Amino acid sequence: MSQNRGNARRFVRPGGRGGCGRRGKDGEGADDATGPLLDKNNPIMQCFRQYALELDAKHDRYERIVKCSRDITIESKRIIFLLHTIDPRKNNEAKVCEEAKNRLEALFRNQFFGIAKELQGKDAYQYARAYTNGMQEFIEAFTFYQYSSGQDISDWQAIQRRLSYEQHPDPTRTEPSLPSDQNECESAQEGKNDEQGTAMVCLQPLDFVLGLGDLSGEVMRKCINALGSGQVDSCFIHCRFLQDLYRGFVSVSSARSREFSHKMSTMRQSLLKSEKVCYNVTVRGSEAAKWGSSEDGFASFLHHQSSKDTEAAGGDDDEGVFF
Repeated sequence: MSQNRGNARRFVRPGGRGGCGRRGKDGEGADDATGPLLDKNNPIMQCFRQYALELDAKHDRYERIVKCSRDITIESKRIIFLLHTIDPRKNNEAKVCEEAKNRLEALFRNQFFGIAKELQGKDAYQYARAYTNGMQEFIEAFTFYQYSSGQDISDWQAIQRRLSYEQHPDPTRTEPSLPSDQNECESAQEGKNDEQGTAMVCLQPLDFVLGLGDLSGEVMRKCINALGSGQVDSCFIHCRFLQDLYRGFVSVSSARSREFSHKMSTMRQSLLKSEKVCYNVTVRGSEAAKWGSSEDGFASFLHHQSSKDTEAAGGDDDEGVFF
């Protein structure tokens, strides 16, 4: 009896879990294997199709902005390398600065204008991460050009005005027909204002500050290159600029950003390197720079060292020079 009860417990009816369900005499109530067909004219389905189109358009726009940002990053690095080729011994400062200015203006006209057109009528903060790297690299190149050419560093608002573009209507475009009702008139007026409005690339203050932080590394390299070319006074000018820049960054106490803290650490290292260069110049004098810039530097070093030893020995010739 107990065995039969166990078999009854293990018995699963066809209508139970995992079964095929009850069937009528003619198979009524049977579900199709493919499921019920969806109505394409359903308002909910139409709404989700519209959502899909909007998301696809947003993703495509995001990728186009990323591509422009990469082009800006590459060109900005090339401009920075170009500005590092300034050498007073070759007297090429005016030529290099003019070429860098033309390439920066090309970035304003082409890449940034393309981003401004993509952002027109959109929420710029949704696409801010798409071009933040290119913007920081551009700020570094633009401010380094101003520093190398002896200009004052532009502030955030001045660069933001350069990134604003006036949209003018196409004169060859024919005027549309007059709208028939008030709603169409309002929509046409909004489209006209949008066409004649201002396209702008949003420059976030944090991107501007981080770009200035990257400028410290380029000024540090310029300081070291100045020592190698024999411009000792320029080393102190670059070092004082880095000190003022670092002092301004230290005074900012409300920036809660991980990238800002990282820039602070990098800027401090650049400042210490520049101060070490100035310290060596102050202690050892400008001898190292003069020897390094002359072609017969080693001979000058031997002559300078031998003259010092001769004076110390009372005018007698020394047997040799010891380093």
